[in-house]
Amino acid sequence: MSDTGLDATFIVGVHGVLDKHPWIEQVNAEFDLDEDVFSLAVQRASAYGWSSTALPGEQAENLWDHNDADGDWTQDGAVRQLAWLQSSLPRPVDVPGRARRAPRLPVLPIVTVLTDALRRVGTVRLTGTHTLAPLHRAGDARVALAENSAWYALANPADATTLTVTVSALPSAQLAQRTEEIREAALARTCGNMHVTPLKPPTAATTPGLARPLAGLVQAEHLRLALAFRCGVREWTTDVAAWTTEVFADSIRAVTGLSGLVLITVSSSEARPSAGIRPDSVG
Repeated sequence: MSDTGLDATFIVGVHGVLDKHPWIEQVNAEFDLDEDVFSLAVQRASAYGWSSTALPGEQAENLWDHNDADGDWTQDGAVRQLAWLQSSLPRPVDVPGRARRAPRLPVLPIVTVLTDALRRVGTVRLTGTHTLAPLHRAGDARVALAENSAWYALANPADATTLTVTVSALPSAQLAQRTEEIREAALARTCGNMHVTPLKPPTAATTPGLARPLAGLVQAEHLRLALAFRCGVREWTTDVAAWTTEVFADSIRAVTGLSGLVLITVSSSEARPSAGIRPDSVG
């Protein structure tokens, strides 16, 4: 079962430049296809076993329930919000004899589904992501993030780059007063495989990798920019964008105990033509 209130909304967007395959329109006409972000995301999420639109009683437990999805596939070489997905997160299931434990936010699964959808229709140059996350539905991810940190260290040193991370929250959260604690928490979760430097004031941060307005603007209308960080990472991929997002979501959750929505953006100004798409999958 999913909550229906705004505070249970989970939105993820992928930004960049899409070059559609030259054969797309031919195939669409030949097989009478009319696929879009929503239809492709639903199919891919079902294929992975992460979320199904099957009737209640016929489906496995979903990581998320689909609400809406869309994207801008304009072919002009400009940074666009290529794909976004709005979902609701199911409530944790009560298991007799066990303490209720909230699952991790499904940032990487949704980013993967959206990236797969885009890759099916073209090649992608990733420039950024944004996530509107309900922290009160986020389980403790610190151990899992630390255990996976070595994965992100195993990368070509020549691909090292910097990212800009911003966090928007309700003004009452006063996140700016906890900047250093949040930075330390992020460093602990990445085991030295990410360098994190606060940007002050946060308004000095630039995010050229994002196409605005961001999906989720209505739900985020009361949020205000509170934090910005410059992060050094070993490579720039959709996996790294998702990892970075969850690192900061979990750090903020742990340090502040904040509940409700936060908006986390990750932007790179140095995205390369095949960034976010593995070399063997470039279409």
